[in-house]
This record gives sequence, C-alpha cells and structure tokens, in this order.
Amino acid sequence: MDILLVCREKLIRDQVKVGLQQFPEFGVTVGEGYAALNQLRQRHYDCVFLSMDPDDAEGLRLLNHLRTFDRTTEVVPITTKRHARDLAGEKTRLHIAAFLHTPIQPDEFFPVVGRLRYRRIKSAHR
Repeated sequence: MDILLVCREKLIRDQVKVGLQQFPEFGVTVGEGYAALNQLRQRHYDCVFLSMDPDDAEGLRLLNHLRTFDRTTEVVPITTKRHARDLAGEKTRLHIAAFLHTPIQPDEFFPVVGRLRYRRIKSAHR
C-alpha cells in the first residue's frame, strides 16, 4: 500500500511515519503542500494522510485541490477532534475515509490504519 504523508509539523509527521512503517506492506512518501499533492499526478497512492491545522486554512485548500483531480484516493485528515467535528459535514463531499486526531494516540492511530488495510484487502478480492 503506497501512502503519501503531507504534513508540515515535524513531530506529527514523524509519529505518523513511524507508525505506518510498522507495516511492512506500506511504502510511505513524505511531502509538504502543493508540491506533495502534485506527486499524485505522477504516481498512484492508495491513501493520503493530510495534516489540517484548524488555525491555518491551507489543509482544507489542499484537500479541495486534491479533489479537483483525484476523487478516488482515500484521504485521512490529521487534525484536532474539534476540527474533525467541524469537517464532518464535508466528509461525503470530500470523500474522507477517516479522521486521525492530534495529539496522535496509538489506540486511535492503529484502528484507523487497520480499517484502511481491511478495506484495501477487501477491494482487492472483488
């Protein structure tokens, strides 16, 4: 499973990256901003983990931009619980697979990853 991790904040980026690297079938590419999203135009990724700071609208702009050219790649916004609740109404329109809350907690992180893996395996057997 190829994953694109788009995150500016080093601590969160490193936590997510290390967590994803616990799964040998995951390949993780790290990037920032529009340059990272442009990689989606040149290479297929199964999932994008996208940091969305509630105090900075760039994350939402990036997600909207991504959806202008890619409607199928699963997206997992990384944000606060409150911001995730605010975005819940956009979940269907933006095809959000799940939310990952900050600060990152292993008991929340691994179930999200588990659901992504399960959906991937299930869709591969169709």
